[in-house]
Amino acid sequence: MTSQLQQAINLAQSLSFIEQLELLKTLSTIIQETHSLENQVTPEADIDFSSESFRTSGRQAVTGQTLPLSELWEGIEQISCICCDIPAGV
Repeated sequence: MTSQLQQAINLAQSLSFIEQLELLKTLSTIIQETHSLENQVTPEADIDFSSESFRTSGRQAVTGQTLPLSELWEGIEQISCICCDIPAGV
């Protein structure tokens, strides 16, 4: 653990309960935004259904890093099949 992280933890522990909740919400938003940018999948990307991928998906679900159902398939018609290069809409 870095000294900077330890300082942040010490500061968080000194906050009131309400302030800690606000900090938690803010950190959650920051983490979600960071990971959503890092984890964007391109059509050419390999899809690996490993146990690590499953664990990551579970963590994302538990921490609210999910998309609303209405957005889940948004843009899917623009993606071609990765395994056989069949264009979208065929």
